[in-house]
Amino acid sequence: MARKTPRFWQIVGLSVGWRLALLVIGLLASRLLVYEPSFPYARELLGGLALPRWFYSWANFDGVHYLTIAASGYSAAFTQAFFPIFPLILRLLPHYLIGGLILNLTLATLLVVIFYNLVKLDHSAKIAQWAVVGLLFFPTSFFLGTLYSESLFLLLVLVVFWLARQKEWLLAGLLAGIASATRVMGVFLWPALLLELWWQVKPTSLTSFIKHNLKAIVQISLSLLGLLAYMLYLWQVFDDPLFFLHVQSEFGAGRQESLVLFPQVIWRYTKILWTVRPFDWKYFSYVQDLVLSLSTLSALLVFFKKIRPSYLFFALLAFFLPPLTGTLSSMPRYLLVCFPLFILLGELWAKNKVWRYLLMTGSVALLIINTMLFIQGYWVA
Repeated sequence: MARKTPRFWQIVGLSVGWRLALLVIGLLASRLLVYEPSFPYARELLGGLALPRWFYSWANFDGVHYLTIAASGYSAAFTQAFFPIFPLILRLLPHYLIGGLILNLTLATLLVVIFYNLVKLDHSAKIAQWAVVGLLFFPTSFFLGTLYSESLFLLLVLVVFWLARQKEWLLAGLLAGIASATRVMGVFLWPALLLELWWQVKPTSLTSFIKHNLKAIVQISLSLLGLLAYMLYLWQVFDDPLFFLHVQSEFGAGRQESLVLFPQVIWRYTKILWTVRPFDWKYFSYVQDLVLSLSTLSALLVFFKKIRPSYLFFALLAFFLPPLTGTLSSMPRYLLVCFPLFILLGELWAKNKVWRYLLMTGSVALLIINTMLFIQGYWVA
């Protein structure tokens, strides 16, 4: 008898089980690692919430900034690097931290359901199932359960592409506009949606494309409104529409305002790995940044014919944006939005048990390590 394809509640169960497992891993982290928070306001803000540390630590690092923005707007220095939609949603909740973590569990569940159905548009249910597993078992998937904007943003991206596949261009443009006010990468949905429209209508020329699809093009262009609205706010309040970019260097991690080409960044990391000592958790982070980045880029480029052009275009734009600041820091987290990677994993794991077991074992091991490091205050991504 053929195996039944996963249904809604099976996907929900997988997502909830993934989250509970991560909570247990976070709870056990203090038994293996010393708590050494390497970010500001760890004890002042999070420690004063009258919650157990294993729980409030899910708001480590950027979570602190989102809590600050939700509570007092962009009054704190350098918080302008964080886009407004997620903290605005937090502000609507009765408890920013508890409500935010429950919200992200809900969003993570929704996004895996949407992702499963998006993959099924082009592939079998088996491949879609393994694509979801690939996403949830990715070494940095735990960020989907933190007090970050990752779950919200990835959900918006997946829903936008789902709507585009249904030719719902107005809704796709509106949600893409919200995405571009959630993360700067959201603006890349605009060219990706235009490419998707082109791919669907297959016009004979650019003139013909514009003439016969002007309404859809205008609707897709709503994608830009979120970013433009935030830039207008920054211009009015801080006299700098690109303030979100200009404060990046203040966060350290080797970021700079001037643009740096990707080969230069790879060369920098090669020198770091060759010269930096000792071999500690920071060195582990450097290795992970480089290996996961190059592995993802290689997969997208080598197997580009297997990926829908609009998906690939968005993923590549999202991939190459962060390194322009001169570093691969945070790249393992940013790779979560390169969702075609997980479709490729789904195809591979559905067909090849050897690669499935090898890659899944390594990925789960890294997921456990990264979760523990994050909870105990060590920089991961």
